[in-house]
Amino acid sequence: MRTAAFRVLAALLLLALVGLALFRAVPIRAEMTDLLPPGRTPAAEFLLRELRSGAATTLLLAGIEGAPEPELARISRAVGDALRQSGRFSFVGNGAFDLSEAERDLIFAHRYLLAPAAFDAATLRAKLGALLEGLRSSASPLLAQFGFADPPGAFFDLLRGWLGQSRVRMAAGAWFADDAEHPRALIVARSNASGLDTAAQAAAVEAFRAAFASSTPGGARLLLSGPGVFGAEAAAAIRADVEMISLLSGLLILGFLWLRYRSVLMLFAVAVPLAAGTLAGMAAVGLVFGAVHGAALGFGMCMLGVVVDYPLLLVTQRGEGEALAATARRIRPTLLLAAAAAALGLTGMVASGFPILQQLGLFGAAGLLVGVAVTLWVLPRLLPGAAIRPRPLPAPFSRGLEWLRGRRAIALAVPLAGVVLLALGGPHWEDDLARLSPVPAAQLRLDEELRAQLGAPDVRGLIAITAPDADAVLQKAEAVQRALAPLVSAGTLAGFDSPARFLPPAATQRARQAALPDDATLRANLTVAAEGLPFRPAAFDRFLLAVAASRALPPLTVADLPRLPTLAARLGPLLSSGPDGWRGLVIPQGLKDDAALRLALDGLRDPAILWVDVKAETTGVVTEATRQALLWCAVGGLGVLVLLAFGLRRGPGAALWTAAPIAGALVVVVAVLTLLQLRLTPFHLAALLLAAGVGMDYALFLGTAARQHAREAQQTLGAVFNCTMTTLLTFGLLAFCATPVMRGIGLTVAIGVVAAFLLALSLAPRPRAGDTVAAAPDTPT
Repeated sequence: MRTAAFRVLAALLLLALVGLALFRAVPIRAEMTDLLPPGRTPAAEFLLRELRSGAATTLLLAGIEGAPEPELARISRAVGDALRQSGRFSFVGNGAFDLSEAERDLIFAHRYLLAPAAFDAATLRAKLGALLEGLRSSASPLLAQFGFADPPGAFFDLLRGWLGQSRVRMAAGAWFADDAEHPRALIVARSNASGLDTAAQAAAVEAFRAAFASSTPGGARLLLSGPGVFGAEAAAAIRADVEMISLLSGLLILGFLWLRYRSVLMLFAVAVPLAAGTLAGMAAVGLVFGAVHGAALGFGMCMLGVVVDYPLLLVTQRGEGEALAATARRIRPTLLLAAAAAALGLTGMVASGFPILQQLGLFGAAGLLVGVAVTLWVLPRLLPGAAIRPRPLPAPFSRGLEWLRGRRAIALAVPLAGVVLLALGGPHWEDDLARLSPVPAAQLRLDEELRAQLGAPDVRGLIAITAPDADAVLQKAEAVQRALAPLVSAGTLAGFDSPARFLPPAATQRARQAALPDDATLRANLTVAAEGLPFRPAAFDRFLLAVAASRALPPLTVADLPRLPTLAARLGPLLSSGPDGWRGLVIPQGLKDDAALRLALDGLRDPAILWVDVKAETTGVVTEATRQALLWCAVGGLGVLVLLAFGLRRGPGAALWTAAPIAGALVVVVAVLTLLQLRLTPFHLAALLLAAGVGMDYALFLGTAARQHAREAQQTLGAVFNCTMTTLLTFGLLAFCATPVMRGIGLTVAIGVVAAFLLALSLAPRPRAGDTVAAAPDTPT
């Protein structure tokens, strides 16, 4: 026994060293966007590219509440200052004067190129009257600084335009939500790291929280949202669930195996094929895909819980005085057939086109085949003379299982489940991409609330623009603005965000330059406008000089954005470069008639301007990906039937009879999930395939009873029962997870395992009472 323990521990040590090298060699990614399926249309491809790497992925939204308004304003200003000094953010907006002196001066100098302005006498007269009123208000210092150099107010109009449809109100130098009864200070920040750099985004989130903590907030609370927060929250929720379930299920499995076998050696022996299968799955995915996604690794290891069945089946079915190698030879045909069928069912996922399912399918198939090989050819060498035997089941329990064997009435649950499924209108598949996210629902609600308070648009759709260079994108965006203007006037559209609103194309800036009045005309109009008003004759000399200087300024372009960080941050979500050129976004707000907007865009006759219906495209992406996954999994199922027909050597009828408990269990699972009003996702599909793989073991081994004498049949039943319990203890606990994805997988597998065991037992033949010998080693059992 000591020699066997030494061999098993040496094998585990060797696997640990291989695993250490493998984890160093194969990158593990954590970006949830890697799991998105490919787009099937140009609009879907554009949308998914934005979801993966668009500038919106760098945005953080924050609310501060739980204190009086003056205190919230103080905290907001302190947090904003700390964020600007951290160097991690390209833009921080909280109501403070966000422009640096250099950026302010550059924009102020170009104000008449960036924004339209009128210089006729009547307009100037109205503007001068407004200036006079403003000088008598609390805004006097600001107007004294800028108003005399810019009486048309182009600079302030430009800054107000940057807020777009924002509903924020200013109080004590900070932005607040428009709800005086429940004051909430608002901050929006944009990280200067790439949206694909999850580590940098997590660091930006921590920097935000640290800035809040250092502001002496007292009883105030920070509410933070955005893609970076989503990733952190989802990872934390999944990590907490996995850690809790892993610890709890691990303890329960160890307790169950100890209760059944009373052998520490058995615990280590089970770990050998499981570890080997996990490493094989990881190596296969890394070789094919170049990296392993963390979700695929976690779910794949869960799927390889099937491998735990193999050593249990081997050890439990060992006969009295039989060498373990002889047991392996005896059960080899059945065990290989079970593993091959389960692996073949999983490989259908590889062709699904859904990245997470592709990795899961390859991980599971490779792991199962290596796991069964290690069980059959390695474990007998590690445990040649070790006498590990399970304890007998309690007599009442054993009699109960024997009573269930061959009870065909249990199988009536399958047609009953089918009737329930038909009555409920069949299974309902999830087609909302947002609901596939592991982000907690409370975090999503907070994000919607903060976006509404900041006036961020409800992005039901967007207009995508592509062009070889940035200025061409801006020109097309301006053409879109002109096409949409009648819809705004008619009330069909509330407004829109456009990159050309922040940075007009060079041609527009030059046109505004050319429209500036000459010095004599401007002086005459200004004299008429100021007549009778208490302004000194030289009060507007800076204005006259500024207009003269504007006539010679070069237009601002994207090349100037490094000197304009605030403008760049506002422009970033709407204008960006990629490997295939530049792309821009025009985002409609308050759209009431999609058809009218499509008609307006069709009038431009420009294939580089594309309307993207976000809801329709994301629904189409998920629906198509799910359809492909179901199709290829069905192909894999047919392959399993063919494999069973050849492996059992008893024709298609035997293959169908063996597969019947598995198919019936899947019907029961889907019916129960539909009855519970759960919408099925690709993760449920992965769990169904896992349940089918487990059920294959049950159906094949319990189906051998007709060729076994009573004692062997009892051993087989005990082995299958042990497998069922370890699977339930591994996956059943997932049904209690807080994360919806994990909970769905756990619930699906738990129901499927119980259904597969009971159906396989009900359809299993009763053992013969005589001394029928076991099947020959070379004959599939």
